[in-house]
Amino acid sequence: MKILIVSFWFPPANVIGAIRLGKLARYLDRRGHDVQVLTTDVGEDRSLPLEIASDRVVYTEYRKRRDWLDALVWRPSARDPNSPAGGSETASAQTGNTRGSVGNFLRRQYYGLIHLPDMRTAWIKTAIPAGRRLINEWRPDVIFASAPPYTGLIVACRLARYFGIPWVADFRDLWVDNPYYSAPGWRRPVDTMLEWLTMRNAAGLVTVSPSWADQLRRRHGKATAVVYNGYAEEDFPELPPRAERGEVLTIRYMGSIYPGFRDPSALFAAIGLLPAVLRSRLIVEFFCEAGETVLAAAAAHRVTNVVAVKPRIPYRRALELQMDADILLLLQSTEPRDEGNLPAKIFEYLYARRPILFIGYEKGIAARLIRERSAGLVSNSPAQICDQLQTWISGKQAGRLNMLDPSVRLGLSRDEQYNTLERFLTAVLDQRGVRQKLQCE
Repeated sequence: MKILIVSFWFPPANVIGAIRLGKLARYLDRRGHDVQVLTTDVGEDRSLPLEIASDRVVYTEYRKRRDWLDALVWRPSARDPNSPAGGSETASAQTGNTRGSVGNFLRRQYYGLIHLPDMRTAWIKTAIPAGRRLINEWRPDVIFASAPPYTGLIVACRLARYFGIPWVADFRDLWVDNPYYSAPGWRRPVDTMLEWLTMRNAAGLVTVSPSWADQLRRRHGKATAVVYNGYAEEDFPELPPRAERGEVLTIRYMGSIYPGFRDPSALFAAIGLLPAVLRSRLIVEFFCEAGETVLAAAAAHRVTNVVAVKPRIPYRRALELQMDADILLLLQSTEPRDEGNLPAKIFEYLYARRPILFIGYEKGIAARLIRERSAGLVSNSPAQICDQLQTWISGKQAGRLNMLDPSVRLGLSRDEQYNTLERFLTAVLDQRGVRQKLQCE
C-alpha cells in the first residue's frame, strides 16, 4: 500500500502528535508499505528521532501569519502540545482565550476571524503545492491526515479531491465537538460547516477514544476506528534491577500543568495531612514548564520542601525516569467534559508498570482504564490520597512496593494499535475498489 501521511507535527519535533505519527510511519514502513510524509520542520524541542529514511519526508516551509495587531499590541500564545484535551492546538489556543476587557474581547474576535480553522492556517500556502508536486511524482493509494491542527485535514481534503485519492482523517482531538472548544460564539456554526465540508468526502475517520468515535459517527455518519496512542516498547531503556526498599518515595509527573485543568493541589493537600515524619519520606518531582504555578500550589499547602520542579527533558530520558519512579502522577481535568479524554501519557505509564496516582474526572475513560487494570489509585480526595500515600511509603520502606503485573499493558502497544489502523486502511481501499467496480458496471 502506498500511504501519504499529512501532519503538521512530525519528528524531530517533540510533541505528542509527532510521536504518534512518527511511530505510525515507522510501523507502516517496517510492514513493507511505501510511506511518504508531508509535514513541517518546526518546534523548539527537536529531540525526537526520525525513524524512517529522511528522503521519505517532505518538510515544507511554514511561517506563522503576522499582522499589525499581533505585532503592535498582543500576541496569542499557542497552548502546549499536551493540552487538557490531549492534542496539539485547541480552539482556545487559536483565539488566545482572552477575557476581562473590551479590548481583549475585540482581539479575541479578531483572532477568531483570521485563524480559520486554526492558528496554523498559513501552512496551506506551502503544503498544498508541495503535496501536488509529490503526488505528481508518486501517487499514493490513500492519504492519512492527523489533527490538530485541523489545517492538516483541509490540506489532505484538497489534495484528495484534486487527485481523486481516498483519504482518512485522524482526530487526536475532536474539532467542533472538542470538550474544550472556546472560540467566540459565532465561530461554532462556521467551524461546524467547515468540518462538514472537509469530512464529507473522507473515506473513513480515526480517533483515540471510544466515546469520541461515537461522537464522530453521529456527526458524520462514517466508518470510524479507535486507535489508541499506545506505547512503543523499543523506546524504553533496559534499566538495571532497582532497589524496591528505601526511605524516600519518589512520585514523578511528566507533562504540562494547566491551572483549573491539570492541578496537583489535591496531592499537595494530601501530603499536608501526613504526619511530619512521613511527609519527609517522599518527594514529588515535576518535569514541566509551569514551575511557578506548581510551587505556588505547594506553598498554599505548606509542602514546598517535598516538591521539586525540573525543566522538561528529551523524550527518551523522560521514559527512563518514568520507569525508575516509585509512583507516577497523572493529572487531568476533574470536569465531566473530560470523560472521553484518554491522554497518551497513560500508555507510557502502564508500560513502566509503576503504580499510578490519577487525579481527574473519576468517571472518565482514563479512570476506568486504571481501575479495570488495577494500575493505581483514582481519586480527588486528599484524605483518600493521604491514606494511599501512607501505604506506598510503608511499602517502599519494607521493600513491598513492587512493579504492577505485566497484564496492565496487555494489548496497548503501538504496534497492536497500528495493526488495527492498517486493517482499517485496507478495508477503506477494498470498499473503494468495490464502489469503483459497481460504477463501471
